[in-house]
Amino acid sequence: MAKTLLLVWSSPASPDVETEFNRWYSETHIPELRAEIPSITVVNRYKLHQPDTNRYLTVYEVEDTDAEAASAALFGALGSGKTTATDTIDMAGNPPVLEFYSHL
Repeated sequence: MAKTLLLVWSSPASPDVETEFNRWYSETHIPELRAEIPSITVVNRYKLHQPDTNRYLTVYEVEDTDAEAASAALFGALGSGKTTATDTIDMAGNPPVLEFYSHL
């Protein structure tokens, strides 16, 4: 059982780039994060089923008991230049939301 969950809500920048957004997320972003943060054990993605929306949820299961350490590792990986950025993610109208949850 995961000791920490990272929930990330995100959206493509437009419907035109949704396929590219999903390819980047699955083929680039997730493998890069898993390489930088070995305590990520499982990653699942979901699409919100609601008319006229393209919001996604990614659930990262992390074996680290310390949510602060997991958060520091994530932001360290993102800020290190070791992960590939994309302009297909909506950073203005519906930007990503990240939340860490510790298992009780």
